[in-house]
Amino acid sequence: MGDVRQRLHLQLDPEAGHPRVISPLNRVVLAAVVAAVLIAILSTERSFLPDHRDLLLRVDRGILLFFAVELAGRFWVAGLNPRHAGISGLLRFTLRPSTLTDMVVLVPLFIDLEGSWLTLFRMVRVLRLFQVTEIPAAARAIRAFRSALKSHWFELGFTGVLGAGLLLASSVALYLIEGRLQPDIFGSVPRSIWWSVVTFTTVGYGDAVPITPLGRVIAGFHAIAGLAVVAMFTGIIASALTESVEERDKQDTGPPSP
Repeated sequence: MGDVRQRLHLQLDPEAGHPRVISPLNRVVLAAVVAAVLIAILSTERSFLPDHRDLLLRVDRGILLFFAVELAGRFWVAGLNPRHAGISGLLRFTLRPSTLTDMVVLVPLFIDLEGSWLTLFRMVRVLRLFQVTEIPAAARAIRAFRSALKSHWFELGFTGVLGAGLLLASSVALYLIEGRLQPDIFGSVPRSIWWSVVTFTTVGYGDAVPITPLGRVIAGFHAIAGLAVVAMFTGIIASALTESVEERDKQDTGPPSP
């Protein structure tokens, strides 16, 4: 029994195996999560339900039972991880966000839910995909990303302030120029902000468009300036990540040999 528990521990605990490899069983779990999310998506399509409702319910119930067995297995082997050994360690394991999410996912297995509530609990399953972050390599990548952002917080903050100033200035300008002509769209600064955000992000829904020559000139300038700000923000993040990766590679390889 101890050997079975140890093998199951290697399969279920991301920290027990190779730091850069997802175990075969955890791959099956992730595939089941994807299947569960697809079922949740399909269950919202009324034209699909009449002919496939029973099949979806059976598959969904089977996936939930699989999740229940998998969660029980995780509790069984949790104590083999030094961080979760003992009563206090088991309590920490139980109160982890990932474990609590696993428990919430199983609610439809014990309580009959219908309509939007059932869809909501089904969609919660997508959070289980984030369990991949428990793999040491993934956790290390996340730490590197945080470190990269922290090291360039001033540049990112300055770019954010610049973008916010551009949004506000353009909104005020269009309110003054177009407000009387299009009160439903530009009749206030908050209403103009919607146009400003849509233009800034280059989405361009077309529901808010300036009609005066001056308003169109300002809109063109705003669109071009918005592209520049977005490019600045993207470039800072890309540069920070590149520096972080290079620093990590240096630490992995160590100092060059003489």
